[in-house]
Amino acid sequence: MDATGQFTSRGEGQLLSGSLLGADLDAIAEVKGVEVLNDGSGSLADPTSAVPLGNDAYSDPLNVEALSALNVDLTRFLALPLDTSTGVVGQYGQATSSGLSAGASGLITESGGIALEPEGGYPNLATLQLSQLLGSVNPGVASALSGVADVSLEVGAVTGRAELDACNLAWSGQVADALTREYLATSLTTVIDSPTVGTLVSTVDGVVGDLETAVNALAGDTGLTTAIADGLSGLLGGLLGTLRLGDVSVELSATIDLDPVRALLTEQLTDSGGILTVDLAGGTIRVDTAALLAASYPDEYSAGLNGLSPNTNILSDPVVVNTLTSTLASVLDEWLERVTGALTAAVDAITVNVAATIELRLLLIPVAEISVSVSGSLAQLLSGEPGFVTVNTKLLGAIELGLLNGLVSALTQGAGLAVGTAVDAVLGLTVDELIGDLVDVTTPVVEAVSLVYSSLFLDGVVVVTVNAQNDPLAGSAEPPDLAALPDGQFDVAALRVGVLDALGQSGVALYLGRGSVGPSCLIGAARC
Repeated sequence: MDATGQFTSRGEGQLLSGSLLGADLDAIAEVKGVEVLNDGSGSLADPTSAVPLGNDAYSDPLNVEALSALNVDLTRFLALPLDTSTGVVGQYGQATSSGLSAGASGLITESGGIALEPEGGYPNLATLQLSQLLGSVNPGVASALSGVADVSLEVGAVTGRAELDACNLAWSGQVADALTREYLATSLTTVIDSPTVGTLVSTVDGVVGDLETAVNALAGDTGLTTAIADGLSGLLGGLLGTLRLGDVSVELSATIDLDPVRALLTEQLTDSGGILTVDLAGGTIRVDTAALLAASYPDEYSAGLNGLSPNTNILSDPVVVNTLTSTLASVLDEWLERVTGALTAAVDAITVNVAATIELRLLLIPVAEISVSVSGSLAQLLSGEPGFVTVNTKLLGAIELGLLNGLVSALTQGAGLAVGTAVDAVLGLTVDELIGDLVDVTTPVVEAVSLVYSSLFLDGVVVVTVNAQNDPLAGSAEPPDLAALPDGQFDVAALRVGVLDALGQSGVALYLGRGSVGPSCLIGAARC
């Protein structure tokens, strides 16, 4: 049977819809999608500038440039880069007199289908500034996020698509047989800008600076040079025979290379599962929602944000927060271990140079002089190996050179260890104290991130819903603002972000990637 001319129908695609701080996005011309109505005799598209595609279908991309010029709060809270060079990002509506209607928006093909593999990859769609929104709606909630400067949501490519066959519905009476709703959500990233990351870096940098200062101060430490002189003298104590020690002078220099440690302060840290990235230089933590969910529930979220039941609230589960905080703690602890390891390695590699002169006397007369040169890393000197010591002798009076052989041997074998032990005694306590200052230094970062997720997502201040639908045939209940849609209208949105939903129109109910179909009607039927 040819149903042409037998039905009224409606299809609409709207990339951005909902309400934002009292502003009805559907009422803003620059945000409006493409809506197609068919009264049985022909189709009309709104806006009239929509491009006809044939078979009562039309397309109309969101005008981002016009949107950015709006003198409304929208552009303060929502950034829409929409790099259309990476794919077809648009809005599509179809309404035929045979009862077939479709609506789609987001990353779509020319025929209104979901673009699964666009040339150039998936673009980012939008950035929602949560901190600014909360500050406008409820400053008290925003100020409670201690240790956090800013929170935003970065939305990747999305698509929502609905299709309704009203003829099938009229014959079968079963919505499930006539309605298709599907969506695509490629990514959702929470970006947290926290001064706790900067404090973490500055604390470690302070430790590095203090260590560098301590090493530079070794050269002028008279207590250290005295200890080295005593150590060298001690090596000769039982070997002098009739000789006596005269003056012992010591000159020391030491250098440390802390560049490998400082390089760790500008890293981007991530975990093996790609859940988060900590930008130490930028002071931000980026959380990949899809990876976080997959780590928390591998079976349920094996397809990332896709394939989920209607109206899935993806961030309301404490398990998700626990996974995030444990992963972040692990990443930061591993980094801190590398920092302390690099600090320890830098201390072991401190280059120590000592030039000592030991005067020997017979009675009160100087008869010989022994020059000792010690040069090596602190670790090499503490190893006790003799290869880092050079000893030379000089006769000053009547004495047999052979009397000095035992002294030379003792110094050659033991001077390195004596110097290393003296330096380590001065530095060791300082290094232990400095490394001790790093205990729990990562805790404020973990606490700040945990606070964001607990205060915003677990407490329901911000609700992120995937596959948002009214009158769902399965899954969870519809969002309250969708309950007001007309009977026979069926919508789907890839993402819904609600901020303080309890405030109604004064809050935020933002839909991204929305398709809508219906109501449709058999012409002549009583309800038409």
